[in-house]
Amino acid sequence: MEDTKSARTWLRIFAAGYLVCCALLLVSLFTPIPYGDLTRIGRISEREFGWHEPPPPIPDADVKTWPINESDILVIGDSFSVRYAWQSKLVGAGYKVTTTHWDNLGGVLCDDFSGWLQKSGFKGKVVIVESIERLLYDRIEKSQSCKTMKHAFKPTPPPFENPSRPAPGFQLNWDAQLLSGWLTYQNTKEILASDSWTNTPDRWGPLIDARVVPEGCKQFSHRACDKLLMTAEDRVNPALTAESASFMKRFESTAAPYKVVWMVVPNKTSVYLQQNHADAFRAAFNPQNIGPDLFALAEQNRFKMKDLFPANETHVSTRGYILFGQRMLEAVREVFPPPAAKTQ
Repeated sequence: MEDTKSARTWLRIFAAGYLVCCALLLVSLFTPIPYGDLTRIGRISEREFGWHEPPPPIPDADVKTWPINESDILVIGDSFSVRYAWQSKLVGAGYKVTTTHWDNLGGVLCDDFSGWLQKSGFKGKVVIVESIERLLYDRIEKSQSCKTMKHAFKPTPPPFENPSRPAPGFQLNWDAQLLSGWLTYQNTKEILASDSWTNTPDRWGPLIDARVVPEGCKQFSHRACDKLLMTAEDRVNPALTAESASFMKRFESTAAPYKVVWMVVPNKTSVYLQQNHADAFRAAFNPQNIGPDLFALAEQNRFKMKDLFPANETHVSTRGYILFGQRMLEAVREVFPPPAAKTQ
């Protein structure tokens, strides 16, 4: 009799566990597949924080690269450049562009940069150095003491798909882990109930902040439009300084005879929450005429276009890439008009 009761008890426990697992699986299956890096990493609802405004198209012919020995322009950039989105404005205007990542250079720009470029076979005239604001301080700090470029040139391949793709439609989330749906539900519930939320790094990886944004629904298309997701690196990494701008100016002589145009992409937090975060840097950077002020450009346009930075992404939207790309095209044209045969 005792054995029968014990068996029934274990059977009930097994059945209860099985039902719980089935319920968790169903929740995960019907949780929308994340298409933003912040929603994916943070396990946050794409239903609440996914953008909805359709992106403007980018011609496939403009998502293109050339070998370095055929290029007019070399782009050194980070994840904001790997989609070849903003570069499409340069290509569409007739420039041949090749792109490499900071990581391919060891994250530094060294004293022998000009000779390194010549050895790499670059015969163009302009180098665009792109960096997101939050990572540039560290890159400059390391570059100031670097004498020799240690890595051979390595291009960044173009993306597998057009960067102006629309938001995906609903599909069952077959690749989700068992607890993904439940964790997504819990995290999103906490975010919606709080004005200031940060995930737990030892459990979920990189820190992600969720904050209330003034007049957010005038600037974003996601459902929870009064709140915004951001990487906490915006908040914890050192701010750029006037000394940072001084190095950027000095690097011009290091790079001669090539013309360097700096492309500093503002942090998401700097655009929407802390507009004075880079004031000291900008005050030194702007008068030197070494690159456009994308901080001002973002401030001027964040109410004119929804989702300049989408809520679910650390990166700008396709609209944002096109906006920044057009400004970079104007800056390049000032120092290097496109070849006459290609001018549109």
